[in-house]
Amino acid sequence: MMNDDSFDYQVDGIQRQNHRLTRRINSLARRTEETEDMTQEVKKLVNQLYDNIADLVDLCAEYISSNSPNDPNISEKIAFAAWRTFFRPIEALRQLPSSGEFVAARMYLCVGWGFCQAPVKLDFKENYLARETKPLYEFIADLDDALLEPLKEIWALSANRERFDWVYTDFDSPSFRETVGALSPQEQKDLGGIRPKKHWYNDPTASKAYFPYTGKMPRWDCGEQDHWGCNWDSEGSDGPIFEWLEYSLLTDDNPPRSVRNGIHIFRRSRQFCLDARQKSEAHIGRQQHQAFDEVTRHRLPPELRNQILGYVEYRDPSPYLEKLDLVEAYVPFPKLSGICIQCDGSRVQTTAKRTCPENVMHVWNLALRRLHTFHKISCDTWSLCSYHDCKGHHDDYTWKVDRDPGFTAYLESQAARGNDEFVSLNQVGFGPMTPIKVDPVEDWIRQDALFRGNGIYNDSREDVLMIGGLGGLKDAMVHGRTLINGWEGDDGLSYIGEEEGVLSESTGWWHYGRNLSSEKVAKEVMRGLHSETDCEWCVNVTDVFHLTM
Repeated sequence: MMNDDSFDYQVDGIQRQNHRLTRRINSLARRTEETEDMTQEVKKLVNQLYDNIADLVDLCAEYISSNSPNDPNISEKIAFAAWRTFFRPIEALRQLPSSGEFVAARMYLCVGWGFCQAPVKLDFKENYLARETKPLYEFIADLDDALLEPLKEIWALSANRERFDWVYTDFDSPSFRETVGALSPQEQKDLGGIRPKKHWYNDPTASKAYFPYTGKMPRWDCGEQDHWGCNWDSEGSDGPIFEWLEYSLLTDDNPPRSVRNGIHIFRRSRQFCLDARQKSEAHIGRQQHQAFDEVTRHRLPPELRNQILGYVEYRDPSPYLEKLDLVEAYVPFPKLSGICIQCDGSRVQTTAKRTCPENVMHVWNLALRRLHTFHKISCDTWSLCSYHDCKGHHDDYTWKVDRDPGFTAYLESQAARGNDEFVSLNQVGFGPMTPIKVDPVEDWIRQDALFRGNGIYNDSREDVLMIGGLGGLKDAMVHGRTLINGWEGDDGLSYIGEEEGVLSESTGWWHYGRNLSSEKVAKEVMRGLHSETDCEWCVNVTDVFHLTM
């Protein structure tokens, strides 16, 4: 039987071990200039770190299954504090030459896996959802940020060639235990530690047989929907990078109901890896084409040379990613201490104090790969700040983003960062699809191809949703929903949310915050920036659930 006190006591032992591991890793890192081979010592420390993760998983699982009276709020604080103690030894691993960033990234993935095996609290009251889930969401955001740092360093060191295949691998405790000591992707592969998810497809119009899919993962922007109508089966998983933690919302209904919701553990890190894969494919493909062209230019006829080059296929990255510096763009969420010497000494509510950098909200735009900053200008009113990388303490209200043309100009300024060839949101792939309204049958086919997301199309579905679906990014942001259908005429089909031939998903996919409160603020502020003029795509949409701040 395990109560709160015994849980706290046993967890404290793991925390102490993590502190000792941090000191040992730091000590080892200081010896890197010595000529001795420290490989086995590094492997030993990494194995001990994994053992600590596994021990905490077992303790949390035992606590959850215990019949003793427990307080989930107390245990949640204990568990989060314990999981956070893994950050320091993993950060210390990053100091190690050659293998440090790789090993650290794998261990952060392992922490994400371990946390999802036995989270101590997964039931939250619907009316207090934002408040009760804040510790959960902020821990996940911090873990995601921590993983991003070694991933960015690995990408930079690879000169835009890293594909992160070692990240996307099926994961289970026994197999990881056998490969946890791998100090490079090649060693991980040699130990059988890279096991990508496998897909099989069946064309129901042709036969009942399933065939292995051996092609590239499709991208919606390349028009790769050849297999969208197929049935799909799979084996394995993408591992912790795709981990989804499901929790329950307890309603006030009589009798109470439980509504399922959830959160991705590594949402930004996964997007970073997908972005890197796009850029890597193009970078390597262009180099191969250039090298082949130089070697064969004077040896083969142009027709034959071009024919051979056609077999060396590669895809360019999406127009927006083409010019995006991933390392510069994927910044961590700013950490707020709530303490400001400049503001604490003043009782006057000035503009500078209202825009204090310690009293802001930040929300990540998944499509733009940028942070939005929001300042609170009154008790209940927030506004969007126009400054990139806002430092706060503004002297006037020129920072405030207003309705169009101001809002469009702001989005364009964000999308143009680092791109001296930027013309418009349409040019970089964030505008509406043309046409939006099509024949009903054609619309049904388009909706199924882009938004069904079965099998190999899950990532492409999320990509097209996060940039705004049919309506484009700005449309999704100002309406708080994503347009996925638009058809001409009326053929009698019934859709949820139908209005004038337009169907919308009630959830906007562009935003990602450190907690649900910041996401709600972002959605409400963006909706307030809707133009006062009539909009033919406006649809009355109710939120999936009411969020009480």
